[in-house]
Amino acid sequence: MAAEKNLVLGGAGLIGRALCSKLESLGHAVTSLDLRTGFDVRKDSLEPYSGFDFVWFLAWDVGGSKYLMNPDYQHEILLSNVKICEKVFDFLHRTKTQFLFTTSQLSGSDIAYGITKMLGEHWTYQLGGKLARLWNVYGWEVPGIRSHVIPDLVMMALRERAICLQTTGQERRQFIFDADCTDALVQFRKANSDSADITAPPWVTIEQVANEIGRQLNVPVSRGKTIGYDRIVNPEKPRIGWLPEITLEEGISRVISEAKQFILSGDAQARSPDGLVG
Repeated sequence: MAAEKNLVLGGAGLIGRALCSKLESLGHAVTSLDLRTGFDVRKDSLEPYSGFDFVWFLAWDVGGSKYLMNPDYQHEILLSNVKICEKVFDFLHRTKTQFLFTTSQLSGSDIAYGITKMLGEHWTYQLGGKLARLWNVYGWEVPGIRSHVIPDLVMMALRERAICLQTTGQERRQFIFDADCTDALVQFRKANSDSADITAPPWVTIEQVANEIGRQLNVPVSRGKTIGYDRIVNPEKPRIGWLPEITLEEGISRVISEAKQFILSGDAQARSPDGLVG
């Protein structure tokens, strides 16, 4: 792939960070815009960022199931993502820039996230962009309301020396490590097809994931009584010629390593005379 000027919207997020690093390692110029670094695509003008060869549309109001399924956040998610769609797709339409939009296997589900992802898919096809559908991308994330299940369970295991699932753990997922996802996206960028499903089979239960984390950290796992959200959507257009390299066991090990570093850095800051606690 010849050197290009890439604009990554959502470049400080889980996938965005890995994508920016991958593109830079290939010799491409990369500009990242993200709410975390002070740019809000819902309000701030994209006009100064015309003239790029390619736009990676990753910016979205997203999080783990504890955020996406919470009825208290549905209005906020709808409002945010509709605004993101309006601003970004209008910019792409006016500038005629080639782009890729990342959607989700939850697209079309009856939650705000699924509804707005479906909107983004239709807009992408209308503008002739590329569409990458993702299944449960994971990696290290700082814990919070939007963080996902694997780093959340890892942090629970490290801090509490036990994993207590809120659900029965029988809900099923396909997980793909962020670096694998990024490799697939970069390959898909130059593919002839206009859409691809990017995931790493097989389906595993949340209980299986918890048990693997428990095994690696030598902590017990207990199940809750609530039935978790379970929506099986099998990939229809798998990325041909690409296979993930990082197993779930290895990916979990990497998340554990970064979580330990996060905890140690927090403890060091708390002990520092200039450190802030809280």
